[in-house]
Amino acid sequence: MKAWLFLMCLMGAILNSSDLTGEDRSYQKLNSAWLEVEIGIIGAASDDILMAAFEQVTQDGLSGLVITLDTPGGALQATRTMVKRILSAPFPVVVWVGPSGAHAGSAGAFITLSGHVAAMAPGTNIGAAHPIQASGQDIEEGEAAKKIENDTIAFMESIADLRGRNKEMAISFVENSLSITAEEALENKVIDFVEPSLQSLFKTMDGKVVTVRDEKQVTLETASVDVVRYEKNLRQEFLEILSNPNVFYLLFVAGIIGIGFELTHPGSMVPGVIGGICIIIALISTSVLPINFGAMILILASIAFMIAEVFIPSFGILGIGGFIAFVIGSVLLVDSSNELGLRISWFTIVPGALAIAGFGAAVAWLVYKVEKSKVTSGAEGIVGKQGLVLNDFVEGQGQVRLEGEIWSAQSMNQESFSKGQEVVVDSRNGLRLIVKAKV
Repeated sequence: MKAWLFLMCLMGAILNSSDLTGEDRSYQKLNSAWLEVEIGIIGAASDDILMAAFEQVTQDGLSGLVITLDTPGGALQATRTMVKRILSAPFPVVVWVGPSGAHAGSAGAFITLSGHVAAMAPGTNIGAAHPIQASGQDIEEGEAAKKIENDTIAFMESIADLRGRNKEMAISFVENSLSITAEEALENKVIDFVEPSLQSLFKTMDGKVVTVRDEKQVTLETASVDVVRYEKNLRQEFLEILSNPNVFYLLFVAGIIGIGFELTHPGSMVPGVIGGICIIIALISTSVLPINFGAMILILASIAFMIAEVFIPSFGILGIGGFIAFVIGSVLLVDSSNELGLRISWFTIVPGALAIAGFGAAVAWLVYKVEKSKVTSGAEGIVGKQGLVLNDFVEGQGQVRLEGEIWSAQSMNQESFSKGQEVVVDSRNGLRLIVKAKV
């Protein structure tokens, strides 16, 4: 009971850590440098990257954060989380859609408009923010579609209203899937600047006054600043791969096929294990499951697989699946930017993974030895053992003593044996042993 209570407390602490962001800690400006972070597809990865970037700005006391944005869009839930973080930031957040050729499509339009300063490079575009399904298809008409559209419109309108941007144009991004160029966005007061590079943007916005959290007025001093680039860690790069819609689609299809095959062909093991892992990862990639929550599910699934391996003859399939689930879940729990003690170190993950792999290998080796060892019980267990003839064999038949028991015996090829002679059991026919002379 105590073990389960400890596990539940640990899960709660890890899940709560997913809500810890940089802006929740006290921020104090210590130097004039800015942090630049690149954001692509909006999803679990971009949300995690932005949260880590906020943490770095807060920890290092940097002047602000500039987001270089180039995205076709992404998950609405992740968009809301990121926008919420930007709107409540205690320091200036600048969003620059660039370089030329980039775009802020769909979810990117929300991110751009939420910045304290919104800018675009020449040759970029913004808009087309009407909500659609994860598969890329339109949401079927009905009350549900109206609710989603109206909610998304209100979301966009509230952002534009808070930042003093063109609400009608912003609403049209959602309602009519409108998409406009950088010059049109500037002309219609959707953004603040059109600049070809971050360097020119910093010079242009120098002296601009923005309002950060708690209605605090901040005058930007960016005429000459140092820009520090945010370096993504292995966990975030892995999440970025998962956030690709094509990867999500393949994972989801593989999961459905695997689970479906297992349900129609019970005992197959491999399709069911792979399908279950794929479904969980797919849900993480679309932000349906929070990263830490999904990682904990993977780790718990790995434990279940390892326990099942002991009781179910899966020939190592469940053990291998458990190892894979444990490694992926552990990688997703790693957060090198979290300084609050709620993280798992690689120095913990690697030994843990090796321990699980070692356990699985040990079980497999023991099973192999049992399979290859001689049978020591039953009819086959006495084959090859030595016995003592109790009386002279007549017409190839007599009695032998074997491990304290007296057996009726028959010699091979009607061979005669004398009392006291040692023989070897060759086979068994019912309650009669077939013996031969000891060589």
